[in-house]
Amino acid sequence: MKIIILGPTGSGKGTQAEFISKFLKLKHIEAGAILRKKAEKNKFIKSSLDAGKIVPTNIVVNIIKKEVKTKKNLILDGFPRTMSQLKKFNIKPDLVLYLNVSKSHLINRLLLRKREDDTKENIEKRYYLFLKKSLPVINYYKKKKLLVRINGNPSIDRVSKNIKKILIKYQQQP
Repeated sequence: MKIIILGPTGSGKGTQAEFISKFLKLKHIEAGAILRKKAEKNKFIKSSLDAGKIVPTNIVVNIIKKEVKTKKNLILDGFPRTMSQLKKFNIKPDLVLYLNVSKSHLINRLLLRKREDDTKENIEKRYYLFLKKSLPVINYYKKKKLLVRINGNPSIDRVSKNIKKILIKYQQQP
């Protein structure tokens, strides 16, 4: 099974992907964490992330392809984020989950985690970049009838319970 989980920075993708990974025994592939690790040695990736920009498609796709290459059962966390990534990556998910979270919830969550690149200005920049670049990806999967929209505003436990219900229902389909 291949699942994609999407949502803006701070929506809880990583937390929920970890939950899904354990629940369904899937390999968790977190695009953001992989890029942050690469940024330790790559100044270009670091400068893109620090500025709240999307790392260029060819770089991200090559990095993620290496991670996914041999995996049949996975949850892909935060990727693809743009239509160009989606077209170049060419993955066929069984299910796409979209964590929809209000801007005010995102800002509060991200300021609390105190990461270096989580300034209010960067958070807002990443949020609007998400709307501009990622909503077409979400709409693409919606048209393909693969997308399930999830309210990501409640507590972690509540969101996890809602996702669990969706996954159980999905697994019961013929």
